[in-house]
Amino acid sequence: MKQIEDNKDYFGEMIHKWESKHENMYVITGHIQGKDSIAQNRVGRVAQVRLEAGDFGSDCVLLRHCDDTLTPHVNQSFWLIPDKFKEYLDECFEDTYMDEANNYEYTLSGKEPEKGFIIESKIKDGESTPMRDIKNAIYSKIDNIIND
Repeated sequence: MKQIEDNKDYFGEMIHKWESKHENMYVITGHIQGKDSIAQNRVGRVAQVRLEAGDFGSDCVLLRHCDDTLTPHVNQSFWLIPDKFKEYLDECFEDTYMDEANNYEYTLSGKEPEKGFIIESKIKDGESTPMRDIKNAIYSKIDNIIND
């Protein structure tokens, strides 16, 4: 999987909103602070998404990596890896578990068991998180630009 490292060809469509179609799709993350920028840390299949469950109200995305670890990623950006690399990645991931989030519970550090692919936010409507505040500020600026 070494050839994947920071090769712009592996960065397909950026994921802005998680949908059920993303289950078990291959993605690459943005850079991970404090970790080597290598494919083993950044490429995985999407196993589960917990909306606003990460630091600062970001989404927590559980990725199945090629060494079969299931790792939560927060405060990250994600890009779908284009289909032309699927055959190669299928070979890299052939010995890994194929996740079925609707049939099995996943935990974070042995706690917070959840079943399902997209887990809705536990943060109530109207409550503030740093991520919600940033999104609202951006949407407000966009509205001002459009309406001016």
